[in-house]
Amino acid sequence: MKAKFLSVICAIVLVGLQSCSCKKGAEAIAELSTGSWELEQTFGDPIDKGEFAKIPVLNFDKTENRISGNSGCNSMSGSYTIKEDNISFGPIAQTKMACQGTGEGKFMTLFNSVQKFKLQGNKLKLYDGNGTKVLSFIKK
Repeated sequence: MKAKFLSVICAIVLVGLQSCSCKKGAEAIAELSTGSWELEQTFGDPIDKGEFAKIPVLNFDKTENRISGNSGCNSMSGSYTIKEDNISFGPIAQTKMACQGTGEGKFMTLFNSVQKFKLQGNKLKLYDGNGTKVLSFIKK
């Protein structure tokens, strides 16, 4: 009976350890810098591509600690800081083109709320201060 109980406990622990093979710190910074990240979901739901002039994309430059890309219409760039699983973006500059759709405004509101991240394989998940997953990207 004890052996069965221990086996179950070991299995639960192993599943827990494997469920988040998240990268943090320097390892995450290196991985983020290896490609572009295209917006895939907001709040866990697929994006409505019709809300954007173009799909938002982020690019990370680890040597300069800079982020660039687009917010669904306008180009954007700024700095970023990562410490463990915390991420902060600081001041972000954007172009000021007029665009149709409501996607860019929603994206920037969510982007500005980001405080934490998880990097799992080819997925980048960004969370607000309450731990709510607000944006999910896929590596391109």
